Amino acid sequence: MHCIPVSSRRGFTLIELLVVIAIIAILIGLLLPAVQKVREAAARAKCQNNLKQLGLAVHNYEGTFGGLPPAIVNNPGVSSWPQLPEFRRNPTLSPDASSNYTRHGFLSTILPFIEQANVLNANGTPYNYRLNWNETTNRSATATRIATFECPSSPAAKLITPNPVDATHIPAVSDYMAVTRSNSNAGVWTGLGMTDPGSEGYNSVLTANRKTSLLAITDGLSNTMMIGESSARNEGWYLKNRYADQSSASWGLRGAWGQESNNLTCSGTNRLAVVPPILGSNVPNKVTTAAQAIAGPLTINGWNQGELYSFHTGVCNVVLGDGSVRTLRDSLSFTTMLRLAARSDGNPVNPDE
Repeated sequence: MHCIPVSSRRGFTLIELLVVIAIIAILIGLLLPAVQKVREAAARAKCQNNLKQLGLAVHNYEGTFGGLPPAIVNNPGVSSWPQLPEFRRNPTLSPDASSNYTRHGFLSTILPFIEQANVLNANGTPYNYRLNWNETTNRSATATRIATFECPSSPAAKLITPNPVDATHIPAVSDYMAVTRSNSNAGVWTGLGMTDPGSEGYNSVLTANRKTSLLAITDGLSNTMMIGESSARNEGWYLKNRYADQSSASWGLRGAWGQESNNLTCSGTNRLAVVPPILGSNVPNKVTTAAQAIAGPLTINGWNQGELYSFHTGVCNVVLGDGSVRTLRDSLSFTTMLRLAARSDGNPVNPDE
């Protein structure tokens, strides 16, 4: 008498298993781009919020001190120096030597206005504006990471270590910098059929080594850039290709939030004839002639050294003089960028157009 099994079981065949794996791989392939888009959207929103806070801080500063803060102080020996209440000469040094004056970026002056005044007293050592940003007294503060200064989309290190200039100091970086001026070469403007606005006309909302009156922005606060992204400046990037490391002695120290050299000039970047890697003399450079301007330079996300640059896909965030945040596409024309960066060129332009 034969027994009939109640049920029979069999496992997956190899072909069935491969089919299941293929289906899972396809689903992952479909979902991954969607997940990445959601992540980038969140990062961009966070970046925009950071910039909004910085814009508000600048205007709160203006309400307190009667003028917009200096974008950077890198030549404090100029005649406008007495107008800066937060920066003073070191009283122990000669008043006629400009090299003896302090050097800072505007981000340190607005810390109290983004509820980060405690950073200026890091480790119980008060920040001293009479000394340079990287002097021993100020190192605890400038080594502190400030979340509002960092774009979450930037892949670069947030601390500059090793410091190629001074290994005893590890500064924290910023992905946001003041726009100080447009392209300042007269031939560039006239070559594009525009009137050269002159030295004062080139300036943006914030300028170097002096405060700015709101009335000085004659093209209108809502038509002129004030702050923008220049992400990963501690490293060298060209069209999303990294060509310089922050630890290189030849590269030097760049991108620290306290540093006096952090500013954007919106001059435009020449397109390299050779694709990266960038070696030898094949390095990015700014537009200086009419021929280069007419050739169609990069305006957004081309080069991160003193130009508008982000790691958001196809766009870069900026703050206008009225404190509003705008997203500029990397297809922005060179002419429009020049006009947006210049506060008194007589050609106000809507950033949303």
